[in-house]
Amino acid sequence: MTKIFSEHPGHRERYLKRKYNNPLFGANTITLADIEKAQQDDATEAQQFLNRFRDLVKQAVDFKPAAEADVILKLKEQLDKSYEQCAGLPGDQNEIKSMLKRLLHAIMQAMWKGIGNDPRAQEKLEMEEQARSQHFTMLEQPLVADLLRPDSLIEEHELVPALLSESAPAMNLAMQLFSPAQQIALYQQASELLKSADAAHPAVQQAQMRLTEMQSLLQTPGSKPN
Repeated sequence: MTKIFSEHPGHRERYLKRKYNNPLFGANTITLADIEKAQQDDATEAQQFLNRFRDLVKQAVDFKPAAEADVILKLKEQLDKSYEQCAGLPGDQNEIKSMLKRLLHAIMQAMWKGIGNDPRAQEKLEMEEQARSQHFTMLEQPLVADLLRPDSLIEEHELVPALLSESAPAMNLAMQLFSPAQQIALYQQASELLKSADAAHPAVQQAQMRLTEMQSLLQTPGSKPN
């Protein structure tokens, strides 16, 4: 049954794929119809995004570097949000993401020209570009994109199972979304969850490795778990 999952699933299909045959999420019955519905809904979202993306590209192409500051900021915000959504869509979205990066670069170039030699403004833009670069790197992991969605399907009680069911790189980046105190709480919840889990199950064995890696992330002064 696992072969029916897509190679590059979208948010809804990934949600089901994490839960399928995974005791960390408790008892659940995922049917072929559930998966097909998720694939259809993900495909619909991708098409809707593409339609909006075409309009956004037209706005960016028609963009004038001398435009008002509020126009520039609005367009930049739209591009940032579009990249975040695109990162979680089904299929290979690398071409669209690359185009979004190029459009953002053009917008930022206009902003750099607009601030002139203002040191404070330059520092602010530098920090923004660094933060965006880091954010886009994190979005390379679908779990991060899924967690950041306003309509994320991952409920609070499913957060720990989701983290433990991912690869080490995905979990490590996702943990950066949380404060040190939250990370400790997540580790403690994960420890409790695995105490009663079937140690012979492959998903649980992988989760044990993630738990060890999760603990290593907490080894900073004043943040060691109890």
